[in-house]
Formats: sequence, C-alpha cells, structure tokens
Amino acid sequence: MLRMTEVARVYGDEMVFEGVNLEISADERLALIGENGSGKSTLLRVLAGLDMPDAGVVTRAGRVALLAQHTEIGAGTLLDAVTPPELQRARRAFEVASAGLEYADDAAVHTFAEAEEAYRLAGGYDFGARAAGVLGGLGLEADLDSTQLSGGQTRRMMLARLLLSPADVYLLDEPTNHLDADGAAWLEGWIRDSAAAFVLASHDRAFLDAVAGRTAELERGTLTVYPGAYTVAMELKATLREAQERDYAAFKRKRAALEEEQRRQASKGGVEENRRRAKDNDKFRSTHKAERGQQIFSARAKAMQKQIERLDAEATAKPFQDRRAVRLDLPAAPHGPCEVLSVRELGVCRGGQAILRGVDLEVRRGDRIALTGPNGGGKSTLLGALLGTLPHRGEVRWGPGLTLYTAGQHGEELSGLETVGDALLDANAELTPHQLYEVAAGLGLPGGPSFPLAGLSGGQRTRLSLARLSVTRAQVLVLDEPTNHLDIRAIEALEALLLDFPGTVLLASHDRALIGRVATRVWTVDGGEVRED
Repeated sequence: MLRMTEVARVYGDEMVFEGVNLEISADERLALIGENGSGKSTLLRVLAGLDMPDAGVVTRAGRVALLAQHTEIGAGTLLDAVTPPELQRARRAFEVASAGLEYADDAAVHTFAEAEEAYRLAGGYDFGARAAGVLGGLGLEADLDSTQLSGGQTRRMMLARLLLSPADVYLLDEPTNHLDADGAAWLEGWIRDSAAAFVLASHDRAFLDAVAGRTAELERGTLTVYPGAYTVAMELKATLREAQERDYAAFKRKRAALEEEQRRQASKGGVEENRRRAKDNDKFRSTHKAERGQQIFSARAKAMQKQIERLDAEATAKPFQDRRAVRLDLPAAPHGPCEVLSVRELGVCRGGQAILRGVDLEVRRGDRIALTGPNGGGKSTLLGALLGTLPHRGEVRWGPGLTLYTAGQHGEELSGLETVGDALLDANAELTPHQLYEVAAGLGLPGGPSFPLAGLSGGQRTRLSLARLSVTRAQVLVLDEPTNHLDIRAIEALEALLLDFPGTVLLASHDRALIGRVATRVWTVDGGEVRED
C-alpha cells in the first residue's frame, strides 16, 4: 500500500531523517515510535503526500488518510462536522435530483438515478448508523454544536471524521490523546475489525501492544523496524543492544591486543646491531642477519597494521550512550506521618450540579494511588478539592508536617517562574549552584540555570518536569495527567521515578500501562462518586 525507498527530509541545515526504507502492506498495523521532535509527524506527512521528500521515492497504492493535528471546523452539529465532503456533495446532488422528479421526464429520472447511485456508493444510506457508532465509541454526541467543543472534544471529533472517511491506509498521529480507557478500548476494537492498513504514531504503550504487529522506531534520524508490538519490539531491541555491546567490547579487546603486538614487533625491528661486539670475520654475517631481522619484524608490524585496518572495517559500531540523565547525590526526603490524608463527606458543586458527593477516603504513607474514570468524571475536580484550590464541603485533613509537590495537566505549576534555575529551586530550594548547573547540562541547555522557560523546546520542557520530580524532597506527589505530551522514553523515566519514590503518590491518568506498573491502589471517579477497584 505504501513504500518509502531511501527517503530523507531536511529542515534548513537539520537532517530530520535519511535513508528510510519502509513498506506498508494491506492489513498492516505498524506502530511508529520515537522521542518528541524525532520526526514522526514529518514522516507521516511524507507518507500522506502532504510533504515531498528531499531524497528518495514514496509510492502509494489506494487512498491514504492522515489524522491531522489541527483542522477547520464549520458551523453545524457534530454529525455535520464528521460527514465526509464527498458524501455531503453526493447528498446535496441527491436531494436536488429527488426534487426534480416532480417533472417526471426522462432527463430528471436519469439524473436522479445517477445521483442516487453516487449517494449509495458514498455510503449515504448507512452513514448515520456508522457515525452514531463511532461518535458513541469516542464519547461524543451527534447533535453537539461543533463550534462549542472543548479541546479534547475537538481532537476526538477529528479522529471520528477520519475514521468515517473511506481510506485504504490510515495514518494516525497520537490517536488516543484525550481518550479515556473506554474510548481507547473502543478504538482498539475498531482498528482490529477494519480491513484497512494503519500506521500508528503513539506514546500509549498499552494501545500499541493491543493492536500493532510491527514497531518502527525513529531514532537519531534513522528508522529501525522490529517485529512485534511495542513491548516485544523493545525487548528485542534490548537484546540486540546487549549483543552489540558485547561485540564492541570484544572488538576493543582484540584491537588492543593487535596494537600491543604491533608495537612489540616494531620495537624489535628498530633494534640496531652492535657491530663492535662481533669478530672481524663475522661482521658481514652479523650485519646481514640484523638487516634480515629488521625486515622480518617490520613486515610483521605492517601485517599487524593491516589486520587492525581490516578489523576496523568490520567492527561493530559503538553503542550510543545517552548521557542526558543526571543523578544527583541528594539527601533522603523525611518520611512524614503514616496517616497522609483523611477525607470525610467531601462534596463539590458547580453551577448548581453536584460533581462529587459523599466522598470518604483514607491514604497512608507509601500508597501510589491512580485516579481513573471517564473524561469529565471528576478526577481533576477531586484533586482540586483535596489541594484546596476548589470550593468544597466536608473535611479534608492532611497529615501534619507534609510537603506536597503538585503538577497540573498544562504545567500550571511553572506559572510565575522565569528561568530553569527558578523552576528547579521551586522544586527544591536546597539545590546548590553546582547542582543547578548539573541538571541544566542534562537538559541540554546552553544557557545553564539562567535559561528562560519561554525558550524551552517541548522536549526540554518535558525533561525539566522530570528533573523537578527527581530533585523534590516532598513527601506527597499530586500529578494530574503527567504523561500528557510525554514521549515513551520520558513516560518510562517517569515510571521509574514513581517506582523509586519513597513517599505517597496521587496520580490522575488514562495511561493504562503506567497505572498497571506503578499503582498500588486504583480509585475510579465517575457519577459523582469515588470507588476503589
């Protein structure tokens, strides 16, 4: 269906990727992974034909549809917004032709027949039922005003529009963003049941494991394809890396041995004969023998050099070492009380409607609690009430002497801070200037701690968030959708941080893989109630 041959893409002086070779067959489910900024969206645009490659060839067979990051939305209902343009045109022509039947002449009947056939081929007769199924699966209502959608609803509308557009290959860029667990599970089933091929650029590990058959990783400008879904592919990558490290270590040992032998032979070849020690009648023989020895040792040294050159030509490449992670020697955080949080009869109302009611909760030190539930179910509201940022009734009692670290969905905790140093000191006021510079170096910032937050790229901002978590001495972490905008590498780094964290964690998230690996307790927030699963 799609083929890329030696494809490259360049922006300015920067090579995004090069030498990309990829084939997408019918019924393919290919996971596309890579760090933020690695070029995944650019690769999808090249596959879709929206961007031309700077080198190489892309061939397509069939219709290709790309889930864009942004789109224009016209006025009307949500059903109008997700109706494909070709179906809208066919419907209008069908309506006009139907109205023309009142003249009952041959031309009107012929026009009607053609319009009806075009409408049928465009899927007009069953589109309403299909649209209702897709919108319902994504948690949307067909009669919503398309101009009044939230950001999350708009993203889901765009996904619904794409899935309702006929295509042979779907290119989906972060399709599970803004989907709750039920929406993600519905999408997985829809993809499995579809006859089309899919390329799925996503950071949702559970989603990729559920649907992908192969995994392509875009890393440092190179695309590598592994068999299997995400987890299997990364296990294979780790095995291959271990083998590469062993091969490279063996190469270094063999090369060092050859260099040592070369130096030994060269030193022998360079020893000059002491002719004064030989008798007169033996001088000629001694000289000949010495010269012959020099020739032999010199030849051996040259042979050693050729062996080293052949070894270098066949050598395993040195494994890439990512040195961005910085580990500081920081004092342990104080444990704090065993009873971390007690909640009694908590209620929150908004606009006269009860969002939460009669909530009773107990949290102890060491709990890692995941808050789950549908979009709009009240997870963020519950966290806001617990933190005291939302009006509420009932009792919320935190343990004495506790320090809390909070992180919102959109980085609200950084508001009012100007530099990287400010952000790090906000997380831990005891950091030394030397430690600030160490962390800033790990973020890849040329300006050090004085670098302005406004100048951070998306990837640098992500690494700053993780750095703040790693240096905080707070006993409680309260995190609202912390994996938003994180790539898989950053999510796994967050996962490791949370698993090592000795305190208490309250985590609102839709990331099923993160919850499954980190959470010791799960609260479901839905219908105004909180229940423990």
